[in-house]
Amino acid sequence: MKRLILLYPPRWRRRYGDEMSRLIDDLGPTSLRARLSVGADLLRGAFDAHLAKEARMTRDTRTAVRRGVLVALVVWGALSVEIVLSNLVFPATDDDDGLAVLVSYLCVFAAPAFTGVLAARTATGLRGLAAAGAITGALVGALTVTTYLVIDNVFLDTIGRQQSKIDGLAHSGMTSMRAYVNVNLLFALAALTIFLGVAGAGLSVTGGLIARARRAAKNARTV
Repeated sequence: MKRLILLYPPRWRRRYGDEMSRLIDDLGPTSLRARLSVGADLLRGAFDAHLAKEARMTRDTRTAVRRGVLVALVVWGALSVEIVLSNLVFPATDDDDGLAVLVSYLCVFAAPAFTGVLAARTATGLRGLAAAGAITGALVGALTVTTYLVIDNVFLDTIGRQQSKIDGLAHSGMTSMRAYVNVNLLFALAALTIFLGVAGAGLSVTGGLIARARRAAKNARTV
């Protein structure tokens, strides 16, 4: 649960991180439902903290961030459709995910790069490109894992028949499929959000610089 504190802006963590960590420790052992509720509150707080930070951004950076959020929502919508189709409509009991998973990964990593290309159309600096890409990547990761949380809990009977889930539960030492699924997804929520946020920043900067270089070369040829 404490890993979710890493989603907050650095300045917020320096000022309130220790206090928040102690509050989480004071909660002690709680039910799975309570942990999910606290996790949702932490995620909402992190989002609000970044919105407050956004108010100090330049106009160009705010525009880039908004475009990044839109890109993330579109990609998340497409991924959610694929998740529902592969897990519920056409469920498979083996681990042969095939082409659909490859395409999904490509979309996830293409999203922040495309955000950088869009941001490069304005005077957004490197920090703006990185911020927009980080938010795009983090949102895609957080929203996608949230989709899995909803589907896996609502349709646990179907999800629980997947061989990977059966094998994972057997090796985990747990006795509840629901607990096993949720513990792993909560860890994935923190890890994937952080990883895609960092990767998204780099991909956005790369995409933006490439777009600017191509535009500069095109302008040079027309002179």
